[in-house]
Amino acid sequence: MTARKREESLLKTPIAITALTAADLEKRGVNSINDVVNATPGINVSNVSSGRNDRSFQQISLRGMTPSTVSSTLTASFIDGVPVASSTALNAVIDPARVEVLKGPQNAYFGRNAFAGAINIVTKDPGDDFGGSFTAMGGTRNNFEVSGALEGPIVRDILSFRLTGKAFAKDGSYTNRANPNQNLGDQKTRTGTLQITFKPSSRLSIKAMGLYSEDEDGPSAQGMLSSYEIRANNGAVNIPALSGSNAGTVIVPNMSNCNISGFSAGILPTENRVSRPFICGAAPALQSAFSPAQNTTEDALLARILGNGASRVVSPKDGTKGYGLVRQYYHLHLNVDYELGDTGVTLTSLTGYNNEFYSELADLDNYDSSLLRNVVATQANGLRTFWSFPFLIERRNKDFSQEVRATYDRGGAFKGMLGGSFLRTEAAGSIMSVANEEVSGLPRAASSLSPPGKAETVGIFASFSYKLTDALTFNAEARYQRDKIFASSGGRTLTISPAVAAQYGLPAGTYAPLTSFFNKTYENFMPRVIVNYDVNPDVMVYASFSQAANVSIGSFNTAFLSGTAAEINTAQAIGLQVVTRPERLNNYELGLKGKFLNGRVLVSAAAYLADWKNQYNNRSNIFVDPQTRVSTIVSGVANTGKTQLKGFELDINAEVTDGFVINASGSINDSDIKSFTDPAVSRLTGLIGTDFSGNQLPLTSKYSANLGAQYTGDLAEDMTWFVRGDLSYKSRQFTDPGNLTWIRGRALVNARMGLTRGDFSLEAFATNLFNDKRYISVAQSNVLDPTFSLAASAFSYLTVALPELRTFGIKAGYRF
Repeated sequence: MTARKREESLLKTPIAITALTAADLEKRGVNSINDVVNATPGINVSNVSSGRNDRSFQQISLRGMTPSTVSSTLTASFIDGVPVASSTALNAVIDPARVEVLKGPQNAYFGRNAFAGAINIVTKDPGDDFGGSFTAMGGTRNNFEVSGALEGPIVRDILSFRLTGKAFAKDGSYTNRANPNQNLGDQKTRTGTLQITFKPSSRLSIKAMGLYSEDEDGPSAQGMLSSYEIRANNGAVNIPALSGSNAGTVIVPNMSNCNISGFSAGILPTENRVSRPFICGAAPALQSAFSPAQNTTEDALLARILGNGASRVVSPKDGTKGYGLVRQYYHLHLNVDYELGDTGVTLTSLTGYNNEFYSELADLDNYDSSLLRNVVATQANGLRTFWSFPFLIERRNKDFSQEVRATYDRGGAFKGMLGGSFLRTEAAGSIMSVANEEVSGLPRAASSLSPPGKAETVGIFASFSYKLTDALTFNAEARYQRDKIFASSGGRTLTISPAVAAQYGLPAGTYAPLTSFFNKTYENFMPRVIVNYDVNPDVMVYASFSQAANVSIGSFNTAFLSGTAAEINTAQAIGLQVVTRPERLNNYELGLKGKFLNGRVLVSAAAYLADWKNQYNNRSNIFVDPQTRVSTIVSGVANTGKTQLKGFELDINAEVTDGFVINASGSINDSDIKSFTDPAVSRLTGLIGTDFSGNQLPLTSKYSANLGAQYTGDLAEDMTWFVRGDLSYKSRQFTDPGNLTWIRGRALVNARMGLTRGDFSLEAFATNLFNDKRYISVAQSNVLDPTFSLAASAFSYLTVALPELRTFGIKAGYRF
């Protein structure tokens, strides 16, 4: 393991870690970060946001800690210890040496974003001899994957290389009810990597890696569960709950099963109560005649809109040409290790660069609205003849990182490390209403460009480990970190009046679009202390205490400052401040690691208690702006949460008999909300302030478990066979801290069997063997219609992420 920036045995590392080796990944069929999540208890991932479920982002929840917004993360991602722009980048690594999931705060070593933990992909070093591999897979729904690797010496014992490539594609599992000739969930990926290792002497090692990945996906697979019925009445929208009439054809069924007494605004407990229909308890199954459905008309009108590069962060040449996702990712890193003679000191440098963009066009209303007539469309103006609500969401992420450190280890009682790091992160985004242009004929708004984000992080870290006795070791680690966060204007000119400047502590003045007008530096000290004791040579117990701080590139709320008077007033009403405080965490942990029964059983266990304060919570309000007469959302983050987390994690790997291996793991990740504030949630649930106390955090499973069994046997002298089954279970996930609605727990079963003869392998597999159709994640949204009658109300529908259905396939491989 490299959890403490040096290679250690998993069983001798006093940190909670789940590790998957190359053999584990191959036998379990792990190909993506979602597969890693399925194979790891205590971790959830959500791809759902703002009415869509796609690969543009992956929000990871580790030990129950769910990020407040889709643009922030509490779990850091690394390739060979070098930070990467987003967790989606981890999918691009082909045939890694291992995957390390580090649980609990890792800020002392890994810095920003490692508040809940970290995921590190360790790549394989190039081999000393020429060799390689080739694999090909084919499966149902046109699943296919081909991948290859080639490695060998350029100058023997000095310079070597490893080249990999992969192409993958599959058809989606669902039919678009608005376009029966189209699948939802189509995916296509192409990836390539090149690694060069240079070892001019026994003391110097240089490893360089370059990675390129691109995704080209169709419309994503998500469903809609609405608490209101919508009808189309001769082209006009009719919402029976508001009109009292049942005239027209049902285009969105009513799935509500309760009425919740919520608040009018959700800001004060003295507000008037408003009863609204909603979906309580477990989210029901979709009505297949209506959902999933997306209007995805692609024609000259849409092509003209997407061909316009104004107020976008991705050029039309590179961006999506229709409904779905286009994503490109570049990653470079250079790792250098130099041993200073026989001093025991190793100097290390890690340099990294990431550049990623995505462009996604999605129909955010999530139902077939083709029967709703667009009243402003004429043959002359050429607008869309029916009402729809497509948006183009684009983002660019770039970062550069540099770390240097000196490590001391002469095999004695004392080990030490001292280092420094720098990370510059830049993000730019745009959210463009295609609906305004193709339905309403309105010009593109400069406000489509979001305020860009920028952060510069400088850290100094140190650690030492001292063996007090042959059995007892004391470890101390710490990081001092300075995060400089920049606030910028959006796509419109920003004028900050003296009154607003005084209220928010900002410089008054007028600022051009997309320019920085303010910055703030946060300073944090993050220690971790560990004491570990060897009960015997095979068993270790440990106790640790750590403190963590989270400063996000989104720590400022500036978008509303460029808004209309109504937007600014709304932001003030829901208590948004421009500057937020860092989130903080105190974590206490006890653990045990060891091997038993002559090494046939390996056990890792950990129990933890964590206090999370200054928690970022989203605060939002939706209203119809009287100036623009369109539905507008004002949102941001505020330090309005406090939660206590506690849990227990257990991993067991047992070789029952020769050739028969069982992997069993499970976790209980409990959360107890102490305080929470979000007007949007209070408006719906009728809970406010301390009413949330004792509830669970949303979008995470309290209980999760994995069970795998594999038998390997001999068929002939050079032929072996295997059969393997894996069960993954995640318990229910609440939609919000009110805990009134949830998606059911899900059990996923995968099976594989195959044989190997010499360098050739052949296997058959089935994923989601029992075709479990339960949702994998969920988000709350507002029902949209041409009148926006419900857009300014409380949440009124659920966006549910649909799982990939049962897949059968065959995979063949050859190594040389």
